[in-house]
Amino acid sequence: MTEAKQANAVTEQQVFDFLATHPDFLECHPKLLSHITISHQVEGGVSLVERQVKVLRDKNRELQGKLIEMLRSAQDNEQLLEKCIRLVLCLIDCQSLQQLTNTLNDLLKREFDLDLVSINLVGRWPRHDNARVYSDAKGLLQSLDCQFPDNQPICGRIDKKTRSVLFPSTSEAPGSVAILPLGHSGNMGILALLSHDATRFSPEMGDLFLQLISSVTSQMLQKFKDF
Repeated sequence: MTEAKQANAVTEQQVFDFLATHPDFLECHPKLLSHITISHQVEGGVSLVERQVKVLRDKNRELQGKLIEMLRSAQDNEQLLEKCIRLVLCLIDCQSLQQLTNTLNDLLKREFDLDLVSINLVGRWPRHDNARVYSDAKGLLQSLDCQFPDNQPICGRIDKKTRSVLFPSTSEAPGSVAILPLGHSGNMGILALLSHDATRFSPEMGDLFLQLISSVTSQMLQKFKDF
């Protein structure tokens, strides 16, 4: 410790003298009690008061941890919302199907840190580099064992069958996928998002933002619909 720090250091005697001259200090600052330990000696064990103080202190730490977790979650959701808004605004500005599929592919990977995006359209669409076109929705859904009964995205670890249909050119490495229906129950196609992180997409995760992306993309496809 430097001489300056030693000069500024508070000694036990100074603390003792301060509390002695301010006997109501802890009463005026009750929050301090949750950060200090006061022993209540009881023959053969710990006093009830000491046990109660410990329980309260542990609960206080637990609540602080939960509060920090909630704040982090709120910050993450705010960032996700900002990314979704940027994506939606860019999609609205698209003037062609080619521009729409290019925007989806580029922005989804960049903004949401995804490894691959698979755009699969059903109907009479012109073929593009960033999209596969299927004539029949039933065949596409059956190939994935995916029916979207509630019109909700499906998330989880990617299996060999799903990879072969949606991402045939990728190696069979661990990963997770979010499969978004386009149109009602996928009647206009499927938008699939792949991450090499096997924990990125899971059945237990919230899918509000995925639903937003699915809905906006479906609505934009209507703009260029030709079937």
